[in-house]
Amino acid sequence: MSLFGNKKIRIVLTGGGTGGHIFPLLAVAEEMIQKSDGKNLELELTYVGPTTGPFSFDERAFEEKGIRVISISSESPSNNDNPITKLMSLVRVAIGLIQSLWHLWLIMPDTVFSKGGYGAAPVLFVSAAYRIPLLVHESDATPGRLNELAKNMASKIAISFEKTIEFFPFEKTAFTGNPVRKTFFKEKDKDVALKFFNLESSKKTIFVYGGSQGAKKINDLVLAILPRAITELQIIHQCGTKNYPEISRESEFLLRGHAKEERAKYRLFGFMNEEEISQAYAACDLIISRAGSGSIFEIAATGKPSILIPLPTAARDHQRDNAYAFSKNGAAIIYEENNLKPHFFYDGLNGLLNNQDKLLQMSQMAKEFAKPKAAETIAKQLLVLSGMKTDN
Repeated sequence: MSLFGNKKIRIVLTGGGTGGHIFPLLAVAEEMIQKSDGKNLELELTYVGPTTGPFSFDERAFEEKGIRVISISSESPSNNDNPITKLMSLVRVAIGLIQSLWHLWLIMPDTVFSKGGYGAAPVLFVSAAYRIPLLVHESDATPGRLNELAKNMASKIAISFEKTIEFFPFEKTAFTGNPVRKTFFKEKDKDVALKFFNLESSKKTIFVYGGSQGAKKINDLVLAILPRAITELQIIHQCGTKNYPEISRESEFLLRGHAKEERAKYRLFGFMNEEEISQAYAACDLIISRAGSGSIFEIAATGKPSILIPLPTAARDHQRDNAYAFSKNGAAIIYEENNLKPHFFYDGLNGLLNNQDKLLQMSQMAKEFAKPKAAETIAKQLLVLSGMKTDN
């Protein structure tokens, strides 16, 4: 109990550190904050996980919602055969375990919510050692190794794709979908969104989204079709912060002979914040994206047609599984990266954009795939595991 007589609930959030792990955590946190409001309940949320290196993200996204951030060391498995590199990886994981032992002892949360990813490993194992109730969410159609390992430690498991149930104990697994922030379910005015990017309503607009870190192969594809595409289309392109300087230079060179008005129809971003992404979804007629679960469920929430290009090197080929699970009802078209030829891709893209009936059908199928209650369902389960009685 707090000093004011309110019940205090402490929940720790953890995840691999990329946008695909962080954004769903934020969506669930928003719902928990809303559900605990006015309940004589003091809710203390803390993110414990990696925040630097390959797991880096903007911590302000948590801090703006009153969520404390505690950074720990972690490491993805290395394929490098160098013994020193392998040793350093083990050292970083060991440090993360020690940090997690300390921080979780001080917090002693009522529940831990893990979104998976190797960045979550230290917190996940320590929560099991302390016998803290654990809810694990699996984003992908084919689960990551850590979440599959965690299935016996978890009190409850939530999955995004129905087919994933075969990997987990049926009695404690729920098919919820992937949590998506509320802003993506709010219908936005397309003309207002186009003005946000200084674009026109008279031309078709595509949104090229490579995920929170960008996608080199998709960036290269955009550059290959850019001189031709910009004469007919408007392009909003999120290329990844690290890729931005190179893509900016190359696109300027490729468009040097085009009129200023045409060059202005290419809107390049390194990283896009929540408002920019939601406006880009609203402004576009079609999305070109990788097939991470976060991207797929955001696309479904906005009801936009999409072309998905799965990352062929994704762990356990989960992006291909995600893409085919999403596209089987006609919500998306899949292009395999190894078969991408810029000329043929652009012809297919243009043909699709000029087929309004097909776009409308894809949009409807995407909306049917969406799971608008995912974040709410998981938030409610976390609060129940933490000892709160919920009536809605």
